[in-house]
Amino acid sequence: MKHFLLLASALVVSSPALALDGAKLYQEKTCWSCHGKDAKKTLTPAYPKLAGQNAAYAEQQMKDIKSGARSNGQSAAMKGVMGLVNDEEIKAIAQYLSTLK
Repeated sequence: MKHFLLLASALVVSSPALALDGAKLYQEKTCWSCHGKDAKKTLTPAYPKLAGQNAAYAEQQMKDIKSGARSNGQSAAMKGVMGLVNDEEIKAIAQYLSTLK
């Protein structure tokens, strides 16, 4: 039994983390409701088009809105939504957006 536990522990530690699906998160976290299903056709012209956005930039903007470091423009509308995502999910969503044309 001891050997089995050691082997199981080694497998858990050495397994690569499963990558989060940014496209799925974009839908689940309702980003699409304001930014559009394709991240191009926004609810209002005041909301930014996110398709093709630089991943690092998008990630930082989302983190700044979540933390309150950014509170200008339409960011107040996103403040509540950003409480629904963690940093790993933010990164996955940002990466997904960067792949869109």
